[in-house]
Amino acid sequence: MKKLLFIFCILISTSAFCQNQSVDCRIAQSYINQNMKEWHVFIDELSKEFEKTKSPDIQFKRAVVRHLYLAYLLFNDKNSNQIEIQLEGLEKDIEDLEKTTKYGKTVLALKSPCLAYSALNNPFTAVYRLPMSFSAAKTAISEAKDSPYSWAEYGNLQYCYALFIGGKFSDAINSFQKAISLIEEKGEVDKCNWYYINSLLFLAKSYEDNKQFDKANQVYDKILRLRPDYEAIHRWKH
Repeated sequence: MKKLLFIFCILISTSAFCQNQSVDCRIAQSYINQNMKEWHVFIDELSKEFEKTKSPDIQFKRAVVRHLYLAYLLFNDKNSNQIEIQLEGLEKDIEDLEKTTKYGKTVLALKSPCLAYSALNNPFTAVYRLPMSFSAAKTAISEAKDSPYSWAEYGNLQYCYALFIGGKFSDAINSFQKAISLIEEKGEVDKCNWYYINSLLFLAKSYEDNKQFDKANQVYDKILRLRPDYEAIHRWKH
């Protein structure tokens, strides 16, 4: 029966049944396969669902997908016309979600990467946008300290500063650990939780760059227990 269902989904993969089976699982699979080039397809799918439901949950998910997609594009495909499209979309999502009760504070975490991406996309603005990005990350921690997004995005910023400008990888490690602990406390550990997997990966990379290879391997093993099909992890382990 499962085999028939699988074949059915392949044959009518454009149908609502298969598309809605789990967008999170399909995003997670694409993430671990390191196949993020076409993530605009997921964003388009979420946009169609948002137009029908006007759900802030869907809009927030779309904003986070846009965030990770922009990171991929800016470091792998800087000439993509999707950069401007997704930056504009992310800014609008943040603006809208700030007005909601549920995500008004949580979405502050996304302001930091949005400003950083704008600076990367237009280096002439980096002088003022990068300090604004760091300030936005601190504001998110202050306003939503119980949100894993606040700590994960602060960790991402600390990691990038340590890697490219100068700073302590230990600061990024502490932030990622807090983000991961909050996700685990909320009971949101799942093989389809791509944001959790991304946070674990950057914790491992932070340990690695801090020359703490044993701890990096422990985190890599933790990812593999959740996603044994994450083949790239085997290449990265020390």
